[in-house]
Amino acid sequence: MQKTIEPTPERLAKGDIAETDIEIRKNVYTPCLRSSGALYTLRKSGAIKDCHVAAAEMWARDYETGIEGARDPEAGKSGGKADPELSLISRAAAVTRCEAVRRSLGKVSWRFLRMMMIQGMSINKMKAELKKDHAKIAGAIELLLEQLVELYDDMPGRNMR
Repeated sequence: MQKTIEPTPERLAKGDIAETDIEIRKNVYTPCLRSSGALYTLRKSGAIKDCHVAAAEMWARDYETGIEGARDPEAGKSGGKADPELSLISRAAAVTRCEAVRRSLGKVSWRFLRMMMIQGMSINKMKAELKKDHAKIAGAIELLLEQLVELYDDMPGRNMR
């Protein structure tokens, strides 16, 4: 059994941790905490805007819903039980959007998004893993987020700006 590590109160106070539910077996969900220090650090420094954060968070939600099998947080907002058909439609739409991002932005951008939004890596951790300069990684993320905003803006029913 995998041991879960709870963030410290100081870490929770930073405001860069979000909770989502991951389906571990059919109709069995477990809460999962997600962090993206790189995203919120870039926002705090003024390098990116709220629309970039919103697009990255939307991509992370799509990834978690469509690829990892998380429950769509929007699906249960009515307070009742989630409709299984609606859940399947939501998951299929999330997969479609994720695939559109992967096809449009490429494997390198996909890897940056996963490292930043799913694995919660900081720019320093990415720097160590990729063996690239800090400024190049930050610049690449800024460009990728600009492209992600444009891509989501072009999708029906989406407007990031």
